[in-house]
Amino acid sequence: MAGEPHGADAAAHGADHASAVFPPFDFSLFPHQIFWFAVTFGALYFFLSSQALPTIAGVLEKRRATVQGDLDGAAAKSAAAEEARAGAERAVAAARAKARQTIESMRAETQAALAGDQAKAEAALGEKAAAAEAQINAMRAAALGEVGALSGDLAQLIVTKVTGGVDLKDARP
Repeated sequence: MAGEPHGADAAAHGADHASAVFPPFDFSLFPHQIFWFAVTFGALYFFLSSQALPTIAGVLEKRRATVQGDLDGAAAKSAAAEEARAGAERAVAAARAKARQTIESMRAETQAALAGDQAKAEAALGEKAAAAEAQINAMRAAALGEVGALSGDLAQLIVTKVTGGVDLKDARP
């Protein structure tokens, strides 16, 4: 047997079962196969139901709780951000209203000061105009007062030129 190849022994042994059917299709082996199928299925079912499925369910529940917690936290932060934005808008509106009020009060103060300065300037200009008008009236009165004397001198000069030298003192009665 030492000189025989390994395949020869297998061929001799296989010759006994050459007429046999493929084992999974052999009807004489069905009860044994069903028994081991039931044992394997029962062990697999027991392992999955007692070990794997509770672990998977725990992981899924933990993940669901984490996701729900994250969603709740995001919703709370979103609400807080919205409230902060609304508060900022209210603060900006209040600041604008206060700035508008300050501008209006400054405008009123400036207009009042300007009106006061304008009244003072108009009073000063009125006084200067009155003084200038009084000076003009005085100069007019002085000029009109001199018109009589100038007209007499002018008439004398005209008569002298026209008559050739007659003196007005002589012509006066």
